[in-house]
Amino acid sequence: MRHPPIDAGSERCIGQTNVELSPDGWTALLPLAEEACRLRPDKILCSDLKRCQLLAEAIAARLGLFAEPDPIWREVSFGTWENRTWSDIQVREPQILSEWTANFDTVAPPAGESFAQLQARVLTAVERKIVGAWWNTGVMPQSGLNRGEMPVQHCLVVTHAGVIRAAVSAFSGLPLRNAFELAVPYGGLTSFCWDGNHWSPDRFWRTCACDCP
Repeated sequence: MRHPPIDAGSERCIGQTNVELSPDGWTALLPLAEEACRLRPDKILCSDLKRCQLLAEAIAARLGLFAEPDPIWREVSFGTWENRTWSDIQVREPQILSEWTANFDTVAPPAGESFAQLQARVLTAVERKIVGAWWNTGVMPQSGLNRGEMPVQHCLVVTHAGVIRAAVSAFSGLPLRNAFELAVPYGGLTSFCWDGNHWSPDRFWRTCACDCP
């Protein structure tokens, strides 16, 4: 699940910068939490950045659970570009920005991550925090619908658009570069199913009744 809208202009490079929710984000927070509760997750994981943790904690409080924040679920790191305007980056580092724009999947910003590195981190997170955790309990995770009913065991991860796109790419075979053409709206939900050996995308849907972009 993607976090609510944030208070950051589109002209800034925001990845792991810990920005505030926007006014629309605060308005959407409780409706998103209420809708997410209908999924009845057994476990709530989240990025440790405030925009994700606030929503995860609101969901967990309503279900009598505890949110589990972890930096492994963070958005891609833009390194030294974080929280700078794109225009400033263009003026000061035009060659590096051009190289990144042409090959953002394999080229990382200075001191940052490429999207391929983000995807590797996401797959590690899924293996360690979801699959491995369920193996330790003897119960394997399930997501999506099964004969019209919600499954008994599943996780909800409150995270970022880049993380969700990286997972969709990995579990669907979609080229990583093309995954970033996928719309991931604020508050949007993406479901993945586990068959015991592989993950696959189940469906994409919105939960928020407000007019979040």
